[in-house]
Amino acid sequence: MKPMRFGHIAFGNGKWFVPLHADIGTGDSSLTWQLTAGVGYSFKWGDLLFVYRHLDYEDDTGELLEGLALSGPAIGASFRF
Repeated sequence: MKPMRFGHIAFGNGKWFVPLHADIGTGDSSLTWQLTAGVGYSFKWGDLLFVYRHLDYEDDTGELLEGLALSGPAIGASFRF
């Protein structure tokens, strides 16, 4: 299944923005999905991001790991060449 991507929503002069990302898939699991949203600031060289991410994994095969959920903040940078 192809991931859905939302991009970002700019505020005011365009330097501040809200980065958004979501995807869902099945592959080897019953269901895996994630959502990410936060705030970012654009520079000439790239962007700095502060986001919150939730990742959920579900598997109904009866294996030891049937479900896993991870959530938390992240800090990142993207670079333009």
